[in-house]
Amino acid sequence: MNSSFCTRRPGTHPACRTGEAIIARAAAVAVAVGLLAALCMAGTAAAAAAVNGSEPPEPAVAAGATEATEAGDGRYEFGHGLRLGDSGFTLGGYVTGQAQRLRNAPAQWRSSHASVFFWWEGLEHLKVFGEIDQENLLARHRDDDDGDDDRRASLERLYLDWTFNDLLSLRVGKFLTPIGRWNLVHADPLVWTTNRPLLTQSVFPHNVTGLMASGSVRMAGTALGYSLYASNGAEWAVDPRQDPFDTVRGLRVVVPLSGEWQFGLSYAHYQQRGSRGEPRTLAGVDVMWTHKRYEVSAEWLQTSADPSGSPLRPEPGGAGHNERLETRAVPTRGGYLQGVVPVLGTLFAVGRLEWMRDSGSAGTLRQSTLGLAWRPMGAASLKLEYQWSRGPVAAPPDGWTASASVLF
Repeated sequence: MNSSFCTRRPGTHPACRTGEAIIARAAAVAVAVGLLAALCMAGTAAAAAAVNGSEPPEPAVAAGATEATEAGDGRYEFGHGLRLGDSGFTLGGYVTGQAQRLRNAPAQWRSSHASVFFWWEGLEHLKVFGEIDQENLLARHRDDDDGDDDRRASLERLYLDWTFNDLLSLRVGKFLTPIGRWNLVHADPLVWTTNRPLLTQSVFPHNVTGLMASGSVRMAGTALGYSLYASNGAEWAVDPRQDPFDTVRGLRVVVPLSGEWQFGLSYAHYQQRGSRGEPRTLAGVDVMWTHKRYEVSAEWLQTSADPSGSPLRPEPGGAGHNERLETRAVPTRGGYLQGVVPVLGTLFAVGRLEWMRDSGSAGTLRQSTLGLAWRPMGAASLKLEYQWSRGPVAAPPDGWTASASVLF
């Protein structure tokens, strides 16, 4: 079977559906095994040793702290995964249930995410990591392109890491795109809101299949973290809702300015499959401040057409082509500012202001979120938030969202 056919038209060929069904069944079985293990062994867990509930790990330096955490001495701890004997394999993941009530729409609930992590560290310098995500596990329909409420399985990550030293680690395979902070934290229990910020939803592909070099370099007494990555577009298991990279060259740098401040820079030069011949450049800035249990974070990014790419020449009388030229010249810009304040015990108040101006939209979309996040233990979170938008006609509807997530 021609694999590119399944990439272009996922789910339309019988062989494609067979492959997708295998991934879906594997995800469901792995989730069931992980949850059963968690429930059976939770009595011996030490929840206090789980992931820090008020401070998600810095993935740009640690390359995903949750995926590298071990459960020592054969004990199971929520959020640390389950080590499978002396095999070098560890099984983990997270599950999320979600309820939503939007304006002028009936209330709905869904399983949202059931994600399985598996990794192997049988050699000193080598690690293999994978993640399969089953969305809307309890939905009756599977993988329909018409909406987000259908059941689908996707390969989020699958890569091999070889660590030489603190200065250099090489990664090959499919990994999360190193742009900004939010896209790298990834797991629902580790973020403060159920809804992602606008600029992290569709401005850039969430995944890259290629090669990445990363590490930390000491400069002026500070450990500067970096990720340098490249891909020629051979994307594994393309998500039909995203326009994957055709080519990309990118860099992310994280600078800890003090014990409370972190500053990040992201850059990428890329083309996407849906817009071949139109190279774009992305530049982004992010900042994080934490003090005790208070937190302020912000991200800003811009994508613009690369003037060095193939120019679009207007055709005689081609008004539509001129409109396309004008649209391409308008950059996409967006940003958000988010604050977290402790209220009582492990209950936090969360607020976020964001704005987005897309190259194809008629104006600027502004969105606000207010909510509560309760983290009774580091590996579990319950969230309730209200979100409202102002801007173009296509603005998302206002409404309430609640979710419960467990990292196992």
